[in-house]
Amino acid sequence: FTFKDETGTSLSDIARLDTLVTVVDGASFLDELHAADKLRARGWQAGEEDERTVAQLFCDQLEFANVIVMNKMDLMDEKALARLKATL
Repeated sequence: FTFKDETGTSLSDIARLDTLVTVVDGASFLDELHAADKLRARGWQAGEEDERTVAQLFCDQLEFANVIVMNKMDLMDEKALARLKATL
């Protein structure tokens, strides 16, 4: 919402962010949360100076979300599901 286009207009000039939804892949989230991979190694970096890890990105997304959708829950056993819910 803060980035301006070539005309100097940002999305916040014409829209309001009401809800931020994050989708959590239940089957792989906990493994990815502990990954030390840099975003750059996966081609996910936001820009040249982005030195965050995958885990930091996930935490950022969860921290700012006010709606969390958990999918692939059918691929998890009860123990893993309880662990995921406790972590979130």
